[in-house]
Amino acid sequence: MIGRSLVLVFMVLVATVGSATAAMADELTDRMGDGAGIVYSGEQSVVCNQPDGRHSELFDVGQNDLGITVTVDPAGTTRAARAGTLSTGLGSQYEIKLSAQGEVLGRPVEVIDVLDGDALRVRLSFDVASSVLLMSEIFNGDGSMYCTTRFIEFNLGSPGPARGVTTVDSPEPAGVVQADNVDRTLPPQLAGFSRLQVGVGSESDVSLAFYGDGLFTFQLTNSNRPISIPELEGQPRATIEGHEYQRIFELGRVVYAWNSELGGYVLVGELPVDVQARVLSALPDPRSRGFFERLWDGLFG
Repeated sequence: MIGRSLVLVFMVLVATVGSATAAMADELTDRMGDGAGIVYSGEQSVVCNQPDGRHSELFDVGQNDLGITVTVDPAGTTRAARAGTLSTGLGSQYEIKLSAQGEVLGRPVEVIDVLDGDALRVRLSFDVASSVLLMSEIFNGDGSMYCTTRFIEFNLGSPGPARGVTTVDSPEPAGVVQADNVDRTLPPQLAGFSRLQVGVGSESDVSLAFYGDGLFTFQLTNSNRPISIPELEGQPRATIEGHEYQRIFELGRVVYAWNSELGGYVLVGELPVDVQARVLSALPDPRSRGFFERLWDGLFG
């Protein structure tokens, strides 16, 4: 069994991207960097339209002069992240476009779109005065809204919950494994995503990798043994392209688990619905529990 601490990790949408044109890439990267140095606090609304229904929550958020952002969820859980996250250059399918100017909370914003072919994939609204990202919108491939994160209260100069925070707690880094050992189960390239980091879990027969395409990220875990996650037991199964997966949604994030002839898999990511399906289709198909157990017994029994 793989525990909650391994697979239900907090993942952050990577909004610092490369470019289709160097000038726009530099502008967006600079804008994100400028916003990372601003002291502010406020309240954010996050609304996600997911296959299991509409989810929404309010978060208290603050950023201090060290570039540490602290978010407090409705349950009082505090998460802290330092500016700058694991990322990669923007995938070649993306294009950056300066869309328009508008307003959020009555403040002028500059709107930058990230296009996936002809489809709008992400819209970012930056405060003109401070370069802080006041609103982000993520879209499915069909143009429907997946998630919106928006400040509903914004205060410059006050770090709010980030006051006095000087360090970011992080788990011990995963041990690095030789890529040759995991290329079959965790390939270097997957559905347009690049493998950014490979490691091993607390169990010796578990390996994991982070993937990114410069815009979205996900974690993929593979185990030599069948996977069982208590949080997913009893949840309705999702049928995607004729295959059944265990699945559960949190706010803007999805967890899939299944067993295949190459072992058990867990996928955790903040991915639009069509991207979820694309990634799953590039991985080994689910097999029935009986099939996997017979395979396991034949190999290791």
